[in-house]
Amino acid sequence: MTTFTQSHLTSSLVMVRPTDFGYNEQTGQDNEFQNKPVDSQANEITQKALGEFSQMVEQLESHGIEILILEKQQTTQKLPDAIFPNNWFSTREDGNIFIYPMKTPNRRAEIQIEPLQNSLKSKGYTIKNVIDLRQEFTSDSFLEGTGSLIFHHPTGQVFAALSERCHQSALIQFADKYQYQLSTFETSTASGKPVYHTNVLMSCGESFAVIAESVLKESSSNRTSMLQLTDTVTDLISISEQQMTENFCGNIIQVKNKQQQSCIIMSSSAHSGFSNSQRKQLEKHGELIVCDIPTIEHIGGGSARCMVAENFLCK
Repeated sequence: MTTFTQSHLTSSLVMVRPTDFGYNEQTGQDNEFQNKPVDSQANEITQKALGEFSQMVEQLESHGIEILILEKQQTTQKLPDAIFPNNWFSTREDGNIFIYPMKTPNRRAEIQIEPLQNSLKSKGYTIKNVIDLRQEFTSDSFLEGTGSLIFHHPTGQVFAALSERCHQSALIQFADKYQYQLSTFETSTASGKPVYHTNVLMSCGESFAVIAESVLKESSSNRTSMLQLTDTVTDLISISEQQMTENFCGNIIQVKNKQQQSCIIMSSSAHSGFSNSQRKQLEKHGELIVCDIPTIEHIGGGSARCMVAENFLCK
């Protein structure tokens, strides 16, 4: 099978301002990384998240990374997780935008295709097709964007951890139709539940990967997928379950700036969670951009990588 390949790093990211940020009861069913606050703190939490978001945007822009910000559209529905747009769309250099089926109703309501297209076009990006995968899969099949799919674009590999938000049937259909070599993982945390999204389990850079191997189940398919990962990258950093769950060390992303220099975006929690030797390993692959987003992590159950959707479209 021919695989689709492209460059791995982009200098353009899409982010969504967290106007309604707060604890999401619907996603809390299977996201063990979320923490429910007392109701009286709701407004304070939203304001803190807005501040953390603005500071992160400023940091990224100061490093020469383009940020396209989507605002909430006119709707009365609360969208507490809108800050995590990487779950509903992804882009490719060939001009395709993919729209993904998400598990919970209030996350499905985040999808705003026209405003996304308008934002990208206003910056001169070329869109050839919008491929709506919600029309291609059965209604009970979910595949939550680059939360579920970890791409290694130069080789056409995609890695995915099966969960309630990442179904095997949808994965196989996607990989076959859109030309990716698929490797799947089965996971089990200390509670016995699977990791809700692949992008908290692992990150795949151009020549490095970070993965919480200890939560992978003992199986021949997992061993095969790990062999595939070690063949794909030259530098593998293994993190513990604690580093994954308490520090979001797996939820990092490698990008480039406008000067074509590599950078790795992570939270301050992830930065402090890595050992000194692990940080040194990562620094070989790019400058570390460390963002302080404790409220977003603690309440939202997602970190720096979840907050950015890569824009690979060409001008």
